[in-house]
Order: sequence, then structure tokens, then C-alpha cells
Amino acid sequence: MDYKIAFSEGQNSFIVKTSGKMEPDSYIKMAQDLLSHPRHKTGGNLVLDHEDLDFSCVADGDLQKIRCFHEENEDKIGCGKSAIVVRPGMAKHWYKLWSRGEKIRTANNVRVFEDINEAINWIML
Repeated sequence: MDYKIAFSEGQNSFIVKTSGKMEPDSYIKMAQDLLSHPRHKTGGNLVLDHEDLDFSCVADGDLQKIRCFHEENEDKIGCGKSAIVVRPGMAKHWYKLWSRGEKIRTANNVRVFEDINEAINWIML
């Protein structure tokens, strides 16, 4: 999985563009890079642009590995907003993917969008 992290001054949020095949180690590396970024603040907002991410073959154990990382770092993540953007028609598949196994326990407000402009508008509310 490849990713590019950018901070948007106008939106006061991070925008992360991902591509390739979703793999737990690279997904966690992306999250570590966000949490260690100089502009990171607990409770900050994030747009995860997964429009070019292939999440069709993620194993349950891989999901659990990502969940564990998230829960272990909950104090650094905080209660901001995270907008997940997927290709049109793929939101139900994203929900189905993350419905497998245990739900992530988080104070973070997460929503899934199929349009990046709608995601950005929600982040800016």
C-alpha cells in the first residue's frame, strides 16, 4: 500500500491519499506517520482518501491488527473527525469489511463517503 500525507491549512486537517493493496503493516505505518507528524494534534481531523485502495482481500487477522493499533493509540488519536472516502458504490463494501470481528472502540467520529467534496464539507462543519 502506498500513501501520501498532506496537511490542509484551509481545512485544518490531514488528507491522506492511499493506493494499492490494503495491508496491515503499511496501514499501521501510515497511522504511525500521522501520529508522529509535526502538525498532528490529539482530536484533529482527517480525510482518508481510499478511492484507489484495494480492500477486497483483507483477512480478519489483518483487520484485528489494525484495530489493536488504533485502540492502543486512542489517547493520541482523540475525538476528532475521520472521513473515509471510497469509490462510488463501495461504501457498503467498506462497512461490510469492518463489520467482521470486533468493532473499534473509539471516541473518534468516523463517517464513510463516496464523494471527497462531501467528506471535506463534513470535516469543515
